[in-house]
Amino acid sequence: MYRSSNPVLRTQAFAGQMVGQEQMTVNGTINKILTLFMCILFGALVTWAVAESNPGLAILLTGVGGFGGFIMCLVIVFSRPAQPGTMMGIYAILEGFFLGGFTLIMESMYPGIAMQAGMGTISVFGVMFMIYRFEIIKPTERFMIGVSSAMGAVFLIYLLSFFLGFAGMQIPFLHSSGPVGILISLIFIGIAALMLIVDFAVIEAGVKNKAPASMEWWGAFGLTITLIWVYIEMVRLISKLRNN
Repeated sequence: MYRSSNPVLRTQAFAGQMVGQEQMTVNGTINKILTLFMCILFGALVTWAVAESNPGLAILLTGVGGFGGFIMCLVIVFSRPAQPGTMMGIYAILEGFFLGGFTLIMESMYPGIAMQAGMGTISVFGVMFMIYRFEIIKPTERFMIGVSSAMGAVFLIYLLSFFLGFAGMQIPFLHSSGPVGILISLIFIGIAALMLIVDFAVIEAGVKNKAPASMEWWGAFGLTITLIWVYIEMVRLISKLRNN
């Protein structure tokens, strides 16, 4: 069975079902993905609505969403609830708060960037799905290890950048709009895109191995996290390009 480099898509969780349990299906997973994205949209709409009358509260919601979403993600991953739907829904709403505020801020600086980043994210998803479906890239064990290492490196870079920010320092070129900064964003988008291959593979493995239906939530959760990452990196890339 496939091994995922996405921490929320651990292969062991997708083992065969117990007798009498409902099985994981592709349609069920798609429904869970749509549910999480509706929660994200709800959270974003709340932030947008609040921003019109109380910008300060919208900024607070953005911060609470970003920090709260991160904490909720960790809680979900490490507690591994048997029925994770409610917690994942809360996570998605928090991410909606953050993404709504983040998008508003970036849209005010770069009009039209939300639509551009959204279309870019959809394009990346479509291309990577076709690449996976036609087996242009196969999720081998070596591939999984490589993507896992790259994803871990990106996480550490962003974490280090966050803490350095409190000291008034930053990692060279990470936020730069020059050629190196743009190249870094392209690399990060590439890694995030490869994570989609991993997500597709693990979801398919769960279906083939008749994992319990509750694993549909985990498949949806992992894919949602990756798509959020792609969107954020796409916004960062477009903003850098438009600064030139």
